[in-house]
Amino acid sequence: MAGGERGFSVMAASKAWNLAGIPAAIVIGGTKAQDDLARYGNSAHHGPTHFGTLAQTAAYEHGEPWLDALLPSLDRNRHLLATLVEEHLPGAVYRLPAATYLTWIDCRGLELDVDPSAYFLEHARVALNSGPTFGTGGAGHVRVNIATHPDILTEAVRRMGASTHRG
Repeated sequence: MAGGERGFSVMAASKAWNLAGIPAAIVIGGTKAQDDLARYGNSAHHGPTHFGTLAQTAAYEHGEPWLDALLPSLDRNRHLLATLVEEHLPGAVYRLPAATYLTWIDCRGLELDVDPSAYFLEHARVALNSGPTFGTGGAGHVRVNIATHPDILTEAVRRMGASTHRG
């Protein structure tokens, strides 16, 4: 592709195969990107580990059946979360994403007066990622990891909802 000679792409199995804790990546570069790639290799950054390289190789070579089996359960959890938010967190907004296991709940309608992640940790004992950590658009939002058992997701949202019922 014209212009791609100087480009390069960095990819990793860390998200799809849950290997974030064992770093490794694949770098594919154009024919004129070799000098840039060599400088990257000598920079002060977190590099791959031997175990990470082996795990990533195994994921790419043998992990497709596991990933194929996982994707429908993530889709069920996305839909389950939509139902749970509607049932237990009236005022919160959840927009069903097309894909991913990290998703967002807009909690501004709950009028919690604090960062919702801090509120839910203190009052419901549910740990979520704070939206503002991801930028200014995250205010009033929490990020939820739905790559878990449906019972855990159900109990977490039930407790979140119970914590917002003030009376």
